[in-house]
Amino acid sequence: MKQPNRKRKLSMDSKEHLNQDGCLEQAEEEKKPRDGATPLSHVPSVAAQEAWSWEQYLTEQKAIAAPVELFSKDQSFPEHENGFQVGMRLEGIDPRHPSVFCVLSVAEVCGYRLRLHFDGYLSCYDFWTNAGSPDIHPVGWCEKTKHELHIPKGYRKDKFVWMDYLKACKLQNAPKKLFRNRSSNGPMPKEFQVGMKLEAVDRKNPSLVCVATIADIVEDRLLVHFDNWDDSYDYWCDVNSPYVQPVGWCQENGRTLIAPQGYPDPENFSWTEYLEATQTNAVPAKVFKMRPPHGFLPSMRLEAVDRRNPRLIRVATVIDVDEQRLKVHFDGWDHKYDYWMDADSPDIHPIGWCDITGHPLEIPYRANDVKILPGQAVCPTPGCRGIGHIRGPRYSGHHSAFGCPYSDMNLKKEATLHDRLREQTQANLESDSSHSRSKNLCSLNFNGKHEKVNSQPRLVQQAKCLKIKGKEDIDLDNLFRANGTVRPSSCPRKSLLWPPLPR
Repeated sequence: MKQPNRKRKLSMDSKEHLNQDGCLEQAEEEKKPRDGATPLSHVPSVAAQEAWSWEQYLTEQKAIAAPVELFSKDQSFPEHENGFQVGMRLEGIDPRHPSVFCVLSVAEVCGYRLRLHFDGYLSCYDFWTNAGSPDIHPVGWCEKTKHELHIPKGYRKDKFVWMDYLKACKLQNAPKKLFRNRSSNGPMPKEFQVGMKLEAVDRKNPSLVCVATIADIVEDRLLVHFDNWDDSYDYWCDVNSPYVQPVGWCQENGRTLIAPQGYPDPENFSWTEYLEATQTNAVPAKVFKMRPPHGFLPSMRLEAVDRRNPRLIRVATVIDVDEQRLKVHFDGWDHKYDYWMDADSPDIHPIGWCDITGHPLEIPYRANDVKILPGQAVCPTPGCRGIGHIRGPRYSGHHSAFGCPYSDMNLKKEATLHDRLREQTQANLESDSSHSRSKNLCSLNFNGKHEKVNSQPRLVQQAKCLKIKGKEDIDLDNLFRANGTVRPSSCPRKSLLWPPLPR
């Protein structure tokens, strides 16, 4: 196995973006100091940075590292170096709309990670991913696999040609050799087909198991779509994921199955009637295989991406686990910043990952190690070094509580990616053919017609029509409060009206 070079690669902020013609120019936000401050407001002393090591830290804390064997191939040490360069073009999935494939450019390279930019859009929509992510593909992949490509704003779909775009703007496409080959994971079992039904956990609300559809299949992964909900709830997973189960699993295990939004009499949902009415088939139960328990235990140490400031990776501790997830705590920080994440998330890594890949590691905050530079604006939040901004990658730094991702005033705000499609009109969304696949599969009423209805937050909608029984009794008020920041009511919803069930 080829080991990546240990030499740290410097972060490179892209000084360019697409103008209205799709060509590169220097971004306005890069021409002036961001938020009026130098990014580093609290700087750990050089001695503290150089003296810190995982080995010494584990000894001091009497702690253990999470074994490398617990991490998947997407989480563990990469086999190859990150060969991507700033400015390279590629195709990839929009994290906020997993069914949408877009024209992307590399805006920044840091170790084995990339900050990707949607061509034609502001940099506030940029997002971070790993260089070996299965969500990114070379130029021409969508055309080859018959997927719709969401082109840069200002271009016509029938006029956009990749090679002409690259040539006209003097751009470089990312070489195919830089993209990870996932063929070693084995083919998708032929029993899994697009349009088939199953039961799936809602990853944004893991207490819910819902009626779902296979909306797409790419290599060894399938796209889960929840019937009668918009694609912001969709997610990609492998066939052995504990989040997907066969039709009838809830009934066999005494769990409540969440019927599609607007379904009549949801307490008496019938798979037999639903499959007949929608003229669909269920994935055969025999092809589902149980994945072994993830193996993570409380007190284990690892390295984790800071969800509130995703350009950073911090020293972290597992403080709690459940069947599919683990709760991480950033060492040296208040527990109010703790959060749950999936055990197979690409944002957790074994100790030493940052050192091997050349990515900076944020060491535990210790007040005695912090040096305030003379005359420099200082973020008032303890532990914050002024890196990042609550408004996203558009600003690389801040010096006040207003822009700090960790300040109390911003703590309850959704610290996730901005949704560039939310700003478009409903008419534009409906005309976008990249959304039509999920609607064709999953938004049919019993007469086979598409219909629209009001859009309510998912938990509120289900509470109005569903009685949760037995061991699943839940204080719904607390449930809404606990998930209030997860499901913003402003998110668009696509749903349907169901006619009376046949008797």
